[in-house]
Amino acid sequence: MASNLTEPSGVNSSVKFKHFDQLYNCHFVGNVDQRDLSTSESSYQSDLESTVAILWSLGETYSKQNKMKCLYQSSSDYWKYCFCLDGNITQFRGFNKLFGVSTDTSLIDPDKPFFTLGSFENANKKDYTNFNLVSNYDGPVYLEQTIGGGDICDKTGKQRLSTIRYRCDETYPGAKLLSVREIKTCRYEVQVYLPEICSSPLFKSRPSKQEQVFCDIEYTAASLKPELLDIKSVNLIPLGYSVYLGIDEANRDRPNILITNKRIPDINSSEIVHELLGDAAKAFANLISKSLIFHPHQIEPGRYVSGKDSFTYTTSIFGVGGIHLFDMMILQDENGKVVAQLISDGSPPRNFIELNGAEL
Repeated sequence: MASNLTEPSGVNSSVKFKHFDQLYNCHFVGNVDQRDLSTSESSYQSDLESTVAILWSLGETYSKQNKMKCLYQSSSDYWKYCFCLDGNITQFRGFNKLFGVSTDTSLIDPDKPFFTLGSFENANKKDYTNFNLVSNYDGPVYLEQTIGGGDICDKTGKQRLSTIRYRCDETYPGAKLLSVREIKTCRYEVQVYLPEICSSPLFKSRPSKQEQVFCDIEYTAASLKPELLDIKSVNLIPLGYSVYLGIDEANRDRPNILITNKRIPDINSSEIVHELLGDAAKAFANLISKSLIFHPHQIEPGRYVSGKDSFTYTTSIFGVGGIHLFDMMILQDENGKVVAQLISDGSPPRNFIELNGAEL
């Protein structure tokens, strides 16, 4: 990303965007044809509307074709999931004895716990602002939609919400519910494959041309006053990979944090962020292998977390001088694989939020 302190000549268009919570002003330089931009936007909107129309009609289409209009995912031993095209997204504990026969939610055993994570039933089918096409340099990746209407969460007092990512992957022979995971308390990410919408022009790569772009940081009062940590307020445990675990022994209710002693020249660099996330994942795996982290007290007091446990753990990472770098989510699956990812939804990290399928 280029930085320019003076106004470049020949500017035809500009845009603001946020990258890792930092706001930037970016300017296209050169002969950007505004008619090309308008035509591209018009084509995108038309393709989006036609794709959403197909999506909303799939429930009826599947019923007429005697297909399962409710997709199931049961890889977890604890929770199972159901995604109904014109109904609800449901988290449930067990199947009833009719599994494989019905084409609706009667597969869910009503005598066991179940929760609605989101509902299509009251959705505005003409509201296209709730959809967003996420792309990378190779073309479209997925169409994203967020829906509410879920059951009230006892921890937040609000309805459960789900963000659905409609992906295109030709390796699957038919519609498939790929995964469901809780990304924060009572907020879920649903990955689904529906071949009918993948034939839409929306998912075809659009021709692009390179343009020169100059970006300047837009400073705000918040960005000029970074959050600082008093390093002396926590006990530091070396984990390797230049990462330390910070524990406040005087206040056990304070979430543990991570601290790196690496010099960070530019935290807005995606390469540096990915490097730090990799360091954190490897350091956390090292922490677990050495039995240095206990189960949450409300689960199994006194027992260490092992590579056989699955969990979701949120924390903050700080740099030299106590500067807050970013917040992250660390996950371990049932096979012991540990990964770390960036989170920036504004919710404060609180360490364990899920352990072995149980919400904390």
